[in-house]
Amino acid sequence: MKRDLITSVSLPGAEATLWRGRKREILLFGQRYLRMQLRKQMRREVTRTYNRRPGEKFVITTTRFTAAEYDTFHYIAASLRVSVSSLIYGLIKLWQKPSRRAIRRFFASNYYAQSSKWDVEAGFSEEFLTFWRIDDKKYPSLLPWETIPLPL
Repeated sequence: MKRDLITSVSLPGAEATLWRGRKREILLFGQRYLRMQLRKQMRREVTRTYNRRPGEKFVITTTRFTAAEYDTFHYIAASLRVSVSSLIYGLIKLWQKPSRRAIRRFFASNYYAQSSKWDVEAGFSEEFLTFWRIDDKKYPSLLPWETIPLPL
């Protein structure tokens, strides 16, 4: 049995309620949203940004992610130097658009990390995030966050 990872996200009150009640449905739009985020440039030499808005009350919400979901969101967040909460908030905003919910989901993702050297002398690691179009004939039961081992 796969265990979910428990963490927390910070969201405005209304979005926190929506997230708690419809998280699985919202996460089905994750690949589309993350592919949109990958159009942005990687950010370096800047500090992390958070989804704080003046005058808005934010709520810390405990949530569960599969390992694939957790690793994928953290990879994108680290590359863009934003918080995972910011990504989740953006995903909720995308999901709230009725025109976006009408579009069928065509992509799945696969996150893979490999550590070549990790000790007191040095740290070398590689992370890969691959998206591919779901082929209903080849993978009829594939869910968007399922992973298929990548040949390296």
